[in-house]
Amino acid sequence: WPDSLWLATAEPLEAQPALSESIATDVLIIGAGYTGLSAALHMIDQVSDITVIDSAQPGWGCSGRNGGQVNPGWKPDVSQLRRLYSGRDFDQFIDTVDRSADLVFDLIERFQIDCCANRRGSIIAGKGWRSVQYLAEWGRFWQNYGSPVELLDAGSMADVVGHSQYDAGLLDHRGGTLQPLAYARGLARACLNHGVNLFGDTPALSVERHGVGWRIKTPTGIIGCKRLVIATNGYTDHIWQGLAQSVIPVASMITASKPLPDDISSRIIPQRQAVAEYAGVPAYYRIDESNRMVFGWRGTVSGEIDSLDTSHLKSKAIELYPELKSVEWEYDWAGYVGITSHQRPLLLKLGEQAYAGLGYNGRGITMATMMGKQLAKLLNNENTSLPLEPLRPVPFHRFYPLGVAVRIITGHLRDRMIRPIKKAE
Repeated sequence: WPDSLWLATAEPLEAQPALSESIATDVLIIGAGYTGLSAALHMIDQVSDITVIDSAQPGWGCSGRNGGQVNPGWKPDVSQLRRLYSGRDFDQFIDTVDRSADLVFDLIERFQIDCCANRRGSIIAGKGWRSVQYLAEWGRFWQNYGSPVELLDAGSMADVVGHSQYDAGLLDHRGGTLQPLAYARGLARACLNHGVNLFGDTPALSVERHGVGWRIKTPTGIIGCKRLVIATNGYTDHIWQGLAQSVIPVASMITASKPLPDDISSRIIPQRQAVAEYAGVPAYYRIDESNRMVFGWRGTVSGEIDSLDTSHLKSKAIELYPELKSVEWEYDWAGYVGITSHQRPLLLKLGEQAYAGLGYNGRGITMATMMGKQLAKLLNNENTSLPLEPLRPVPFHRFYPLGVAVRIITGHLRDRMIRPIKKAE
C-alpha cells in the first residue's frame, strides 16, 4: 500500500482472502476499484452469484490514491466533445456526465458509506483568454441544460480560492469531495454485506473461452464464469490481448500537509470546494476535513512512477499560496490515471458476454462509478447511456512514455506563456 493520507485515515477493511480453490460463478469481475465494485452493487438485485477478484486489495489502485474530487465536468471543450460523440451519443454522454456526481452521493447515502463526503461544489479554474472562453462555453452549456453551475470572474475567484492568480472559474454545485479510499472500502463492504464473493491478492493470469462461458486462471485455482467484466483501468495488464494498449497509464502525484493553523486554513478555499485547473498541465487541490492541504499535479515527465519526489508539487502550491512556505508536509504518494487518446471513456465489448470499462481521464470517482452501472446494464441486457465500442488499441502505444513527455513539456511551455488578463490591463 502507498503511505498516503488516505491509508492513514480510512477505516480499515479486513484483508480479503486469496482464492484458494477452483470455483464457478455467474458473473466474474476482475478489479476491485470503483468500476468493479459499482458494477457488482448495480447487479445485486438481479444476479445472485457475483465474484470480484483483485490482484491486491479493494481500492489499492487509483481508486484509493486519487485526489478525492467528485467532479462531474469533462475536459474537452463542447465542440471537441461533439466531434467525439455525434448525434444521440453526445446527448446520452452529456446526460451520463450530468448524473455522475448524483450517482456517487446516492450510493454513499444508500449504503451509509462513511467517507467524509462533502457536496459543497467543485471548481474549474483558469487564467488567460483561452481558459476564459472555455469556462464561459461550458458554463453557458450547463446552465442551458439546467445544471447548477456558476461562472465566476477574477474577483469572485479570488474570494472563493483565496488567491488572485485566476481570471475565471466555473463553480459546479453538483460536485464535491470525499475520502477516496474510504469510499472504495465502503463500496467493498456493501458488496460483502449483499453476498458478493470478494477475493484479494488474486491476480487473473489468463482468460480463455470455455464452452458458453469463460475460464480464468489464477495462481491457486480456476474460475469458471458465464459473464465477465474487466475493470482495471490504469492498472490494466496483458490479461486480454490489446486491452492494456487501449489506455495510457499516466502517473499523478499528490502531497498532503500537516493540519494547517487556523489563520492559514481559514483563508484558503474557505467554503472547502475542490479546485482543478484548466491548463496545459493542470494542478488540483483542496483543504480536507482536518485542514490539510491536499495538492495534486503531474508525476514524472515520463508518466511513470519512478520516485516520490514531490518537490515540484510543493513549489506549485507555494506559488499559489505563499503562506504555505512555513508549513510541514507529511504524506507523498502517486497512482496511475487511465488516459485515452481521444479523451472519452471506453465501454468495450471484448467477446460474447465479456466487457470492459476504463479510461476516465482524471474523472475517476464520478465516471468509474457510472461505468460500473453501465457494465451492470450490459450484463442485464439493458440499454446503456454510453456507446458500446469494439477494442481498438492506441497506435504506437509502446512509445507512450515519449508521447507523455512531449505532452507535459509542451503543456508547461504553454502555461508559462499565459499572462493573467487582469495583470495585462
